[in-house]
Amino acid sequence: MKKIIAVTAARSEYDLLHSVYLRLNEDAGFDFKLIVSGPHLSPTYGLTVDQIKKDGFVIADYCFNLLDSDEKLARVVSVGNQIPLIAQTLYRENPDLVIVAGDREDVISVCITAAYMSIPVAHFFGGDIAKDGNIDNTVRYAASKFANVHFTTLHEHAETLKKLGENDWRIHVVGNPALDRFLSTKVCSKRDLLKNLDVDLSEDRKYGVVIQHSILTEVDQQERQMRNTMESLLKTDLFYFINYPNSDPGSLDIRTVINEYCTKYPDRFFSFKNLDRIVYVNLLRYASVLVGNSSSGLLEAPSLNLPAVNVGNRQRGRVHGENVIFVDHDQQQILSAIDKCLNDVDFRNLVEECKNPYGDGDSAQKVIQALRNLKFDDELIYKNITY
Repeated sequence: MKKIIAVTAARSEYDLLHSVYLRLNEDAGFDFKLIVSGPHLSPTYGLTVDQIKKDGFVIADYCFNLLDSDEKLARVVSVGNQIPLIAQTLYRENPDLVIVAGDREDVISVCITAAYMSIPVAHFFGGDIAKDGNIDNTVRYAASKFANVHFTTLHEHAETLKKLGENDWRIHVVGNPALDRFLSTKVCSKRDLLKNLDVDLSEDRKYGVVIQHSILTEVDQQERQMRNTMESLLKTDLFYFINYPNSDPGSLDIRTVINEYCTKYPDRFFSFKNLDRIVYVNLLRYASVLVGNSSSGLLEAPSLNLPAVNVGNRQRGRVHGENVIFVDHDQQQILSAIDKCLNDVDFRNLVEECKNPYGDGDSAQKVIQALRNLKFDDELIYKNITY
C-alpha cells in the first residue's frame, strides 16, 4: 500500500481535485490523507475546512500559515510560515507521494519542502499558459520543475512541459478532474435552489453569477475595477449572485466594494463566501451568464452551456471554449458582452453546441490508473533536464 498525502489550501483547488481524492480514499491500494492549510482555516474565507471534514477525509494535520492581510508582504510571509509546518508533518507521516494542484503560493512551498526531503510530488495543471502577467504563471512553471509526476489537462500543456525539459514518462494527460464531480452533481430544482440560498427571488427571474479575483500586478486597481464591474451590472435587468474573491492581495478592496453594493442594492445583488458544492453547481446551472475572471468560465461553464464574460487580463491566453467573451475593464464592453450572451441568438446557439476542451468527466480514473502503475524508485525522484 502506498501512502499519499495531498496538500490543500483553498476551496478552488480542493474542488478541482475532489473526485481524485474520493477515488484515492476508496482504493485499497492507497493510504490517503490530507494536509489542510491557508484560507481553508480562515473565517475570512468561510472556514472551508468544515466541508472537508464533512466529506470524511482523514486530515493528517492543520497548517495555520496564512497571514490574513491584504499586503503583498503577507503572501510572502505565508509561504515562509508554511515550509517548516509542512516539513514537520511530512517528516512524521513519511508519505510515498505528495499531491499539489495549480499555481498558488502553497504549491511552491510544498514542492520545495518535498524536494529537499526526497519525497516525490505529483503536480496537477502544469503546462497551462495564461498571458495575464500574474505571478501564478511563474509559480506554475516553477512547481512543474520541482514535480516528479505531472497530470495535465490538455496535450498542449504536456508539450509545454516537454519544452521545459520534462521526461515524457512523467507526464499524463488526464483532462480536468473537476468535471468528474461537476457533471455528476445532483440536479435540484430552481425553487429548491433559491430556498436553500434563502433569497426572495421569483423562479422566472433571470440571474447572473459574478466571480472576480485580484491580479497581483494590478493590486492598486482592484477597487476601481470591481466598482466598474458593479456599475455595469446595475445597468442590466438581471439579479446577480456574487462570490467573494480568493485570498490574494487586493481581495479586501474587492470585498469592500461587493459589500457596499449588496447593502445599497439588496434587490439586485446577493453575496456569499462559499456554498455547498451541490448548491454552487446548480447556481451555475440555472444562471444566464457568468461575469468576472474566474477559471470556472473556461473550465466548467462550457459543460453547462453557460456563456461567460471574462473581464480584464486574468485568464487571457488560456485555452477556452466558444462560450467565453473577453473584455477590458470598460463598462460599454462589459454591457455589450452581457447583452450578447443574453440576446444574440447566433451566439446562444453557438454556446449550446460548444464542447468543453478540458475533458468529459473521466479524469479521476485516469489518475488512479497512472498512480497504480507508477514506479516509486530512485529514477522517479532524481530529475535531469532532457536537453
